[in-house]
Amino acid sequence: MPGLPPELREALSKNWKVLLIGGIVSVVLGLIAIIVPPLASVGITILVGIILLVGAVGMVAEAISRGTTGHRIWSAILAVLYVIAGVWLLINPVEGTITLTVVLIVFFLVIGLFRLIAGIQGRSGGVPNAGWMIVNGILSIAIAVLVLLDLPSSAAWAIGLLVGIQLLFDGLMLITTAMAGKKLAEGGGGA
Repeated sequence: MPGLPPELREALSKNWKVLLIGGIVSVVLGLIAIIVPPLASVGITILVGIILLVGAVGMVAEAISRGTTGHRIWSAILAVLYVIAGVWLLINPVEGTITLTVVLIVFFLVIGLFRLIAGIQGRSGGVPNAGWMIVNGILSIAIAVLVLLDLPSSAAWAIGLLVGIQLLFDGLMLITTAMAGKKLAEGGGGA
């Protein structure tokens, strides 16, 4: 791995085992989510509810610690909204999956459009991999449309399946990075 900064080379060679374990855990969780997407969808919805409640505590702490009265009021309003959304998701995780699926659809549509536009502009500007950006954009839009057309039943599987796929690929990337780090630790990483 020539050209890699020395600090990164050292960190990779020292921490490759942690990356490997993280990658394996990510792959296993991804496979579970892919195999049982309804369970993963509800689990993710519950996790988002918990994150919103923790975020509410953070908003209150931030409001107390600094800012003007207007800033504190705004932070308090946001904290209340976080609590309402978090509690709602925890009490109604199955219904919450529909809400999160709609958010997911909007996300995929927006990111798909941006990637498509960037790819088209990049193609005329000679940007490498612009074609892949176009394909990625089209696929993102297609996923959004497919999930939207199957709503509300897609809420049972979409979040779990898509997060599972993401975890699987992230895990594979971590495992690949860990193997490169192992190679560096063994002294075979190149100069």
